[in-house]
Amino acid sequence: MLKDLISRINPWQSQGSEPAYRIALDIGTEYVKAVYLEQAGGVASILGVGRAQQDYADMDSGAVANIAGVVRTCRQALTQGAVIAGVKPKEVVVGVAGQFVTGVTRTVFRQRKRPDKGLTRRELSNLVAGVQREALKYATAEMAEKMGFKRMDLELVNSAIVDISIDGYQVSNPLDFRGRNVEMTVFMVFAPLVHVSAVRTVIQRLDLDLVGLVAEPFAVAASTFTDEGYEFGSLVIDIGGGSTDIALIHRGGIVKTKMFGIGGRAFTKGIAAYCRKTLREAEQIKLDYAAGLETSAEIQSIVAADLEIWQDALLLALGEIYQGQPLPPRIVLCGGGSGLPGIKEKIAHPKLVESGLFAVVPEVKVLQPEDVFGIADPKEFLTAVQDVTPKSIAYQASLAEPKASAIFGGVQIG
Repeated sequence: MLKDLISRINPWQSQGSEPAYRIALDIGTEYVKAVYLEQAGGVASILGVGRAQQDYADMDSGAVANIAGVVRTCRQALTQGAVIAGVKPKEVVVGVAGQFVTGVTRTVFRQRKRPDKGLTRRELSNLVAGVQREALKYATAEMAEKMGFKRMDLELVNSAIVDISIDGYQVSNPLDFRGRNVEMTVFMVFAPLVHVSAVRTVIQRLDLDLVGLVAEPFAVAASTFTDEGYEFGSLVIDIGGGSTDIALIHRGGIVKTKMFGIGGRAFTKGIAAYCRKTLREAEQIKLDYAAGLETSAEIQSIVAADLEIWQDALLLALGEIYQGQPLPPRIVLCGGGSGLPGIKEKIAHPKLVESGLFAVVPEVKVLQPEDVFGIADPKEFLTAVQDVTPKSIAYQASLAEPKASAIFGGVQIG
């Protein structure tokens, strides 16, 4: 495990006694969440949180569709959070999600020219950079073929070392080890240029300094799992407003992610279409149904039909991350959509075993904000199931290092 390496090599965490401040921004399909952080004495704490609801046409499947509208909503959330936190930091880390965000894992072998010298941070960064270049070519070709384009531009969002060994000796912190043969497994997340550039434009118009981007399924997986979860394997499923994001945990780290464009908004559309309601009215009906306040057979039937579609999409997505061995039987859920009645039953369902993807019916657990480690929330700003993702982004924001080529297990700098 490389968790310990993060704190040892992160200058932002190891600054002097003066507190440092930063913002974690979760630009969701339904809501923008701005989490204000303080780093002091090696401890990251949440000082305040701002929330603002997106206009319906501003986001599509987790991606920015209207830059001006998203800027306006972000500004509302940031203003609210700043009033509560009492600070106005400039540095921001942004969560990225959406159906075209893709994760790639590569294992490479390299021989060092000077095996008698201890491995340095710079040398390790150069090794990772070489892997990133190779993976970018592969991911670009794969995405272009999937979308039906001859060419497509992608950008690296996340880069994390999953596993590393030197001369066959597995190490958790490779710095200062001597040896010639380095075997390294690196997990990377790529997103289309149009997606990433839109986020950058939003941050520029907010007059903030973008420290880095972090893929949301990566953030949740990296911020909530125990060593046992990493060791024996798990799946993280984050059901947001516009998309469902999946992260596969295997062989000691995050090895693959997959997103598909069906989230909580799809259920809202179904209710609106069948009941002839406005989208806002349908959203409230859905929330009432999730809370047990709406019990009509009609709504139950509509949601059940959409759950069948969601389950089929989930099986297709899981099929794309299937690697020839049964997927882990441990699944954790998060996101606002995870509270919808019937979601857990559609995952813990014999149909998943019949598909050949699982050996047994998976065990499903819904994550709570207290499951996110590494960041304190003394005033309990984040307490609901939909707060797991912004809190996870906040933890990754506390690890992000400005002006670096990669963070090992953390955030890739934009």
